Amino acid sequence: MRPWGKSAVIGPLLVIGCWLLASVLAQPAPNTPPPDFSPRVFEIARELRCPVCQGESAAESNAGIAVEMRRIIAEQLAQGKSEAEIRAFFIERYGDWILYEPPARGLTLWVWLSPLLGLGLLGFGLWRYLVRVGAQAKASVTDVSDEEIARLEAELQPPERQP
Repeated sequence: MRPWGKSAVIGPLLVIGCWLLASVLAQPAPNTPPPDFSPRVFEIARELRCPVCQGESAAESNAGIAVEMRRIIAEQLAQGKSEAEIRAFFIERYGDWILYEPPARGLTLWVWLSPLLGLGLLGFGLWRYLVRVGAQAKASVTDVSDEEIARLEAELQPPERQP
């Protein structure tokens, strides 16, 4: 008589399988708007930065202020305001910083142009380095005396041709 029957193995496997299935089904779908806000609220909130969280938009953040921003966006959409008016509302409160893509004017123009300036400076530095290395190579060739060149050529001759 076997101490373990089939039901002793199948029962725990069935429980583990049900637990895994329930845990997979319990995961929320990522970045889906909750049913109480329209997708347009999240479209607008994606363009706005969360004032509290680093690197998250108001649509992604779960901070209280981001939730409040989404609620304000939904209210303003219900009032019939346009997307530009809603953006202007948040810019008036927080400045251009609140936008993920700030307009290219004033100080933010430097942010937009700094990669180009950096590449330009890098290219100029590389060009200056190569010019200096080339000038040093030419100078080292001209600094060699005729005696040194003759001695070097003599040393480079095969042994049977050497004096």
